[in-house]
Amino acid sequence: MKNIAKFLGIIVLFSVFGCVKTDSSIPTPDQVTTLTEALVTYPWKVDKVTDANGGLINPNSLPEQSKALFGINIQFYDDKTVRALDPIARTVVNGGKWDFLDENKTLDIDISQLKGQFPIVSLKKDRMILKNKVVFNGFTFDVLLELVPSL
Repeated sequence: MKNIAKFLGIIVLFSVFGCVKTDSSIPTPDQVTTLTEALVTYPWKVDKVTDANGGLINPNSLPEQSKALFGINIQFYDDKTVRALDPIARTVVNGGKWDFLDENKTLDIDISQLKGQFPIVSLKKDRMILKNKVVFNGFTFDVLLELVPSL
């Protein structure tokens, strides 16, 4: 008799809590409505640079211009301006413009430390991955710049 009561109690619980609907129109924190929203929400910093296959590249083996990326935060704004910020002094190092190109598949950035058109591999609120070409000792390499929010 006790087993039947337990069984019926479990069925009642499943029927009550199993029918609770979640409102899918309320976005979860990791969902992004637009690429622009993902881009402008936080300042970004370069977390790592990898080769095209995902192998980690030691920052010390990068050209000086690429090494400089590790020392700045990059803040994108809704008005299509971008600023390179010193993360310690919190001052603007320089600024410029940004835009999406190729039906939002490329990010065009115009600041001295990060100037160029970068194909977008991934752009979410918590990680941005951009393709880049690095010239080092006369050789050109495809690399992936992985950026994370600088909070």
